[in-house]
Amino acid sequence: MKTIHDKLKPDILASIKADKKTYPYTTRALIKELKGCLDWSQLSIAAVRSIIIHSHVKLLDTVDVQDLWWGDKFLIDK
Repeated sequence: MKTIHDKLKPDILASIKADKKTYPYTTRALIKELKGCLDWSQLSIAAVRSIIIHSHVKLLDTVDVQDLWWGDKFLIDK
């Protein structure tokens, strides 16, 4: 089965990995959680926050409630 790490859009995953040098602890912890979850609803609130931060999207301008609840903006379309 695919994990959330596998389901992330390539640009989102690339952005998270690009931050690995600057923020090694938070990106390692995030990647570990992404690889351990099969569904968006299994992610902690802290992990969702980290995805938003490390993907460098503007929370108020581009992320809506559906994105927070279901990960629509961050996951590959099924």
